[in-house]
Amino acid sequence: MKNFATANNARAGTSLSVATTTLSDANYSPVSADSSLIYPVTSQDYIYNYALNHPNVTRWAVTFDTVTTPYLNVRYQVWYNASLSANGSDIFGRELVSVVRGLDEAIITHLNGNTKTANLDYQLKDWPLIPAVTLSDTIVQSLGSCFFFCSVMVIFISVLNQIVGEKEAHLRHGMEMMGLYPSVYWISNYLSVSVLVLVNSLLTVLFGLAFQFEAFKNANFLAMWITFFLFGESMVMLAFMLTCFVRQARAAVLLGIFIFVIGLLFESFVFSSGQLGYIWWVPTLIPNFVPGILALIPFFNFGRMFLDISTFTTGRLDQLTSTYIPGPGFPWSNLYNPVPQNLLPNYQADGYPQLPNPVQAWNYMIMDVAVYAVLTWYFDAIIPDEYGTAQPFYFPFLPSYWGYEKVRGEMDVKDWVLKNGAVGKGDLPIGKEEEDVAVERQKALSADDDSAVKIVRLRKTYQKSPFWTSSLDKHAVRNSSFTLAEGKLLALLGQNGAGKSTTMSMLAGLTPPTSGDALICGLSVRTQMSQIRRMLGVCPQHDILFEDLTAREHIELYAGLKGVPKSEWGVLFEERLKAVKLWTVKDVRAGTYSGGMKRRLSLVIATIGDPRVIFMDEPTTGMDPVNRRHVWSFIEKFKKDRVIILTTHSMEEADVLGDRIAIMAHGQLCAIGNSISLKNKFGAGYRISVITSNPEAMKAKVASSVPNANLEDDSAGALIYQFPISSTPSIPSFVKWLEENKEGMVKSWGISQTTLEEVFLKL
Repeated sequence: MKNFATANNARAGTSLSVATTTLSDANYSPVSADSSLIYPVTSQDYIYNYALNHPNVTRWAVTFDTVTTPYLNVRYQVWYNASLSANGSDIFGRELVSVVRGLDEAIITHLNGNTKTANLDYQLKDWPLIPAVTLSDTIVQSLGSCFFFCSVMVIFISVLNQIVGEKEAHLRHGMEMMGLYPSVYWISNYLSVSVLVLVNSLLTVLFGLAFQFEAFKNANFLAMWITFFLFGESMVMLAFMLTCFVRQARAAVLLGIFIFVIGLLFESFVFSSGQLGYIWWVPTLIPNFVPGILALIPFFNFGRMFLDISTFTTGRLDQLTSTYIPGPGFPWSNLYNPVPQNLLPNYQADGYPQLPNPVQAWNYMIMDVAVYAVLTWYFDAIIPDEYGTAQPFYFPFLPSYWGYEKVRGEMDVKDWVLKNGAVGKGDLPIGKEEEDVAVERQKALSADDDSAVKIVRLRKTYQKSPFWTSSLDKHAVRNSSFTLAEGKLLALLGQNGAGKSTTMSMLAGLTPPTSGDALICGLSVRTQMSQIRRMLGVCPQHDILFEDLTAREHIELYAGLKGVPKSEWGVLFEERLKAVKLWTVKDVRAGTYSGGMKRRLSLVIATIGDPRVIFMDEPTTGMDPVNRRHVWSFIEKFKKDRVIILTTHSMEEADVLGDRIAIMAHGQLCAIGNSISLKNKFGAGYRISVITSNPEAMKAKVASSVPNANLEDDSAGALIYQFPISSTPSIPSFVKWLEENKEGMVKSWGISQTTLEEVFLKL
């Protein structure tokens, strides 16, 4: 230590010297007496205890540990007061280096026999830091798969919302009723979303290049773009498949968010580093079949591919040389080369992961697209929605599904009647069947009848259990049979729940009948619905409109589905929209229309493509009287050479439009005929009102002329009589007497037939 003091005094101009007294009392503090002395101490423990008893007094302390065998080795420890750095002293910088330098010089001088003073040159240099330019690249390497995963998931959730939303609003069913094939629906959605995925993947790569991320800058542009594109495509197909299991848009969005969170956590924890990301390919830790199963998850394949690219492209810091070593890069050829072992983590006893080529991730994503496309096709066919007919689970094995059976034209009516004419269990009507209904049934069962629409024993039952029948089963339609000729309109009346809409749904192919069948222009609704839809128009009970499309765009859409030549569109727009008074709002979004305007647009859509048969389910609901009259006129003109079946709650509408009127109750047909025949059969006859100056004389005259007349009201000379049907022969003479009014007692009079509403209430 004398050499240390001498050299330090010469260099710094201090007056250090070594004390002759060895300190042993930890409570003694010699600093105030002589702070320029270097005191020997008894042991290392003394230094520790002294520092505790006298905090912030001792600045430096040195302990030596010298080994002489087999070679001389002088070792020492420098103790320093680290808390002094708080007041700005350079305790970790120059002073520490100066103390170490002085001690090294003193030791070397002592070992040289103090013959020559050692002079060492020490310099202080900061610990090497990672260049700032690589910080973002480190983040991209660790969390890039999470960030870029999010942009694709936005598309994923929007696809779920859109397709399930169309299902919930019955837009898809509306288009299918107008002739849209399910395959065309899915392909059109796939192509439109693929354009969005293509643009998104391109912008993602350009974004990475714009910010000079090494994962993008040092990778092949096409390889990076294909990676994002295939990931987006596989997630879109997964979304398509999931829509088959969800019926509400809100539930679909929640499902999408759930998968988004699961995927984000998966990318964050599994592919945030090579240590975790590559463990799946260490055979001694993870069985070989596990990565193959996980390959069915699109974001697993994406995370693995992005990790491979990041490992190839992102550089690393060499701590020894304090230099940044860039990665080898990811040219196209590296798709077929596994990540080099020197870039992979070592799992000690388990060794290095055995990675496949990066291109395998592409192959798996292409496989996901194909697998989910097939599953979408399958589940969409076997899982029925609120409307639609479900295929059997084995439908892919049916030759008829693939079109290997002979294309059938119009059914042989005689064979068809024999097949469907037998009464099945549960088909018999409740109570006594009306004569007209029985006659209509026989007509429907006749092979000689050539009506455009022929319905035989149509029945729909909603079972509580799929395995057996019970008393809790709901019989929506019971054994309905009727016919309708071309150029005629059948008005179908009934209370809510009577079976009107269910009958329409079965005829339109929205729900399959439990038993029975219907021929529409010679084609069976059970087996030939796809052919029927080419000649069918449907105005459903609820408006099936796209909120963002105008009336003109709706007509263009459905005219395209119906195959109407574009050259005829202009005439179609003007003729139909003017007929229902929508011409002035033809370019206004349908979402802004009132309820009555939407019903008129739905009616126009049902008439596109010159359909031979049209089903209208309450077409004038919500319309004001003026527009209702315009619609009635339009329907009356349009029914020429066509068949129209219309359901309504308006007795006036049925009376005005119906060539034939059918009344349903409790799922069965109660009465059928024209308005006059129904009124004559089920009505109360005629109602005559008379205002007279002599009520008693008038009563006597009525009693003598029409004995079975019933006085309904007698108020201040105003008499109202109900003449039953049986009194019809007596009515002409009584009316003649009223007109002549020889006695002068009749001030005014009127006669009216029973209303259709009264007939409906009676039934």
